[in-house]
Amino acid sequence: MFIVLGLAALAFEDKFKPTILEASAVSEGFNDEIKVDVKAYKKSNGEIRITEINVEHTDTEAIAGPAIAKFKEGILSTQRLELDLIAGASYTSEGFIDAFNQAIEQIKGM
Repeated sequence: MFIVLGLAALAFEDKFKPTILEASAVSEGFNDEIKVDVKAYKKSNGEIRITEINVEHTDTEAIAGPAIAKFKEGILSTQRLELDLIAGASYTSEGFIDAFNQAIEQIKGM
């Protein structure tokens, strides 16, 4: 009896535990590829909450760095996925937005 109740409690706990999801995507930046890794979790109601965004790139750090930081900060603080290009870093912006959207689509499909 104890074993059955213990298993039922574990099943109940797992039902409400958020599912951690990870996805990566690559797109073209100014110098080379931009790789975006996204970590998120999906709530029991299907809502996705982005928890971490990591970016690898070889674009000019003085230009690309602030643009990517602005994207990451905006997405994580608002959980909104609408992104506009950043003037002066349009190739980096396009690459980030494309790779980020690809990663989010992967997560939505999980």
